[in-house]
Order: sequence, then C-alpha cells, then structure tokens
Amino acid sequence: MSIYLDGMFYRCSGVGRVYENLLAAFAGNTDVGEIHTIVPASHKERFLEQFSHPMIVPTFVGYGPMVFGDLTQKSVFLRSLRGKVRLFFFPGHNVPLSVPGRYIVSVNDVTVFSPHFRLPWYRKAGFRWLLSRAVHGAETVVTISESVKGDLVREFGLPPEKIRVIYPWVKEIFFGPPGDESPPGPLQGKDFILYVGLRIAHKNVEGILRAFLLLVDDFPELRLVVAGGRYTTPDMVDRWKTDPRLKDRLIEIPDPTDEEIVRLFSGAKAFVFPSFAEGFGLPPLEAMATGVPVVCSDIPVFKEVYGDAVLYVDPNRPEAIAAALRALLIDPSLSSDLRAGGKERAAKYRGHRLMAQYIDLLAIHSED
Repeated sequence: MSIYLDGMFYRCSGVGRVYENLLAAFAGNTDVGEIHTIVPASHKERFLEQFSHPMIVPTFVGYGPMVFGDLTQKSVFLRSLRGKVRLFFFPGHNVPLSVPGRYIVSVNDVTVFSPHFRLPWYRKAGFRWLLSRAVHGAETVVTISESVKGDLVREFGLPPEKIRVIYPWVKEIFFGPPGDESPPGPLQGKDFILYVGLRIAHKNVEGILRAFLLLVDDFPELRLVVAGGRYTTPDMVDRWKTDPRLKDRLIEIPDPTDEEIVRLFSGAKAFVFPSFAEGFGLPPLEAMATGVPVVCSDIPVFKEVYGDAVLYVDPNRPEAIAAALRALLIDPSLSSDLRAGGKERAAKYRGHRLMAQYIDLLAIHSED
C-alpha cells in the first residue's frame, strides 16, 4: 500500500513529534509502500536532514498549518494523488475541505476549548466546525489517550467504537545513555530546571516562571531553561524576562533538536510541565526515559499516562510547583526514586510496543 501522511505540523508542538515518530516507523516498515507527505517549506532543510528514506516522497509548500492554503490549496495537491495512495492519514486535525478518498484523522487533544486556551470565541467556533467535519468524515479517529477519547464522545457525539486509542511512543534516542557532551555554554557547571514545549498559555509557562522566582534567593546558582518555540510574539516569557531577578538566570532555546534536548536532559535537576490541559504529554515521558525527575500537573490525563512516577502539583499554585522543585533539589533520595520510577514507566511507551497498532490500522483501512 502507499499512503499520504500529512506533515504540516512538522517541528510544531506535540502533533509534530507524533508525526515524526509515525513517519520514521512507517518508512522503516516493509508493509508500507511509498509515503507521500506535505511539509512547510520553512522546514525543508531540517526535514531532508532528518528523513532521507527512499520511500518518503515529500512536497514542500509555502504555507503553514491551519491557514487558508492548508485547508484549500492542499486539496488540489491531494487530488493529484488519486490512484497513487490508498489511504490518507492526518496526524493533526487540519483535514482540508476536500479529501479524494478514505482518511484517518488523529485528534491529540481538545485543549482549544479549554478556558486556558486564549482564542477569541469566533476562532474557537471555527475550530469546532473544522474539527467536527474532520472527525465525522473519517473512517477512524485515532486519539492518544482515554481522556481525549472521552472528550470526543462528549464534545462531538462520536460513537466510542469509531475512536481508537493508540498511545504515542518515546523515541529510542531518549532511552540511550547520557551523551558525553555537556549542555551549552551558559549552563556548564550550573544546576538548572528544564521545560521543553511550545510557549503557549495552556502549557502554563508563566506558572513555571513564577515558581522559579520563589526559588532564586535560596538557590543563587540555579538556572531555568525554556526550550521551545513561541506561539505568539511577544509571549509570556518575553514579558517576564525583563525582570531583574531573571537576569542571567533564564536561558531560552527556541528550536532544539532531539540531540540538544537529550543533552539538556542529561544535565537537568528536574523537568517541569504544569499544563492546565493536555491530550497526552510526551515531553515528560522523554525526560523520564532519560532519567530526569518530573514535576507536572495533577490533571486526569497525566495520572493516566505517568502513574505514580512523577510529583503532581496544583498548576494554579506557583508556590506548589516551587515546593515540589525545592524537594527535588534538596532531597537526593526522592530524586533518585523518581529517576528509577520514571525510567520504568517510560519503558511502557517504547516504539516496538505501539507502532504495530498503527500498522494494523493502516492495513485494515487500505484493503479494497
């Protein structure tokens, strides 16, 4: 079979990381033929460095996800694939207005409907319309947690049997031994707290900044690393970084590679991820696989995914986030226990355990 795998979210948020994992898994599997994919031209160089498999056929376009071109011009390209591919797969919710065949859509979260996702009401209404038509028109809706499955049944009235839960997996690079290379210059020889992810309101990056400021007096050499791209400019980090208490203490890394993230994990004292809403939460699992203790929100999906291998906090209380980080900084035995428990928990999300479920799904829907 040959398939289309939509790559418009490449290098963008958690959907992009799911796409990368899927593309690598499909390209290395003998049961999958050619993989046609569209990727924003702004990421062409990085994409070609990362993916050079002969079965991957990329097309680079001059627009990004969830804009006019993605929803209309992409339809024209997909029509050119009629007869070449047997199934269209959208790892995100950006299904165009016309798809010339059967398709599967993944819905990774419905956080846009959360009060913490700051969009005008009319944009949320437009998103609801796009997502509704995408999920109702799909052969199967794949989602990444039981929590999101429940959200889809409640928000869109989908029958539960149409939804298939397949957890994302952690890349093997995060299970390897720590690299010999130290974190970049300003972090050498310094203790630091790490956040990896998009700088967007529902991720509660501002809560991390407020918590860190509660620690700076007691840990004068401690640094905070925020590794991830902006969602808006300026954003919450831009507004806070002028605070004199953060001078030389806040390190920004806007678009880290996997190799850079591994190096950051190898030196981090703790990973913090206090989101208000998520569909799954892959970065904490990557941290756990590498052996970094994790502090995250006490929300249902994280309980589902991480079990008892992390420290849970109230994301609305920066002082609670700070207290958990403080405990890790001063209690080596607690940190050690979480490192061991995190590695064990992350191993449940290795690729070989989960990718076969996607291959089976493609085989079912690619049959004539």
